[in-house]
Amino acid sequence: MNVVKKILCLPPLINFGLGVGLIVGAYIFEIFGYYDPCPLCILQRWSFALIAVCGAMMAIPRLHVFLKKGLLVFASLFAFCGSIIAGRQIYLQNLPPDQIPTCAPPMDFLMDTLPFFEVIQTILLGDGNCAEYEWRLILNFAEWALVFFILLLIYNIFFLLKKS
Repeated sequence: MNVVKKILCLPPLINFGLGVGLIVGAYIFEIFGYYDPCPLCILQRWSFALIAVCGAMMAIPRLHVFLKKGLLVFASLFAFCGSIIAGRQIYLQNLPPDQIPTCAPPMDFLMDTLPFFEVIQTILLGDGNCAEYEWRLILNFAEWALVFFILLLIYNIFFLLKKS
């Protein structure tokens, strides 16, 4: 039990481990389960990746405390943004069938034809692909992502406010 407590007190390990682990899990479901990610799912993966990068950077030896706190702020910000994206997807999944938006063009087409911020805006509005879910283990993918984003947000804010 003492080992678990020590591991839980290591923000670099938790941020990096959960970020990478959740991305690897998503790719396993994509490759072996044949679940194609929607644009909102891809943005959630990017949020987890940025949290993992913050965790990896926090692990740099002899990094100044101010920089570690800054990385905790960024990891918290990415967790907050990821929770908003996951919340939007959950909202779309719970809309009545007649209110679900129509499907948007593929992500590659959007990236080739629209400016970056319009692509983000189009993705955040969501489409019919984001309202579908095929897999459920108590919660679906977006709901599990929201749970992990909120846990990471609370965890990072705790260590941000904790005195060194």
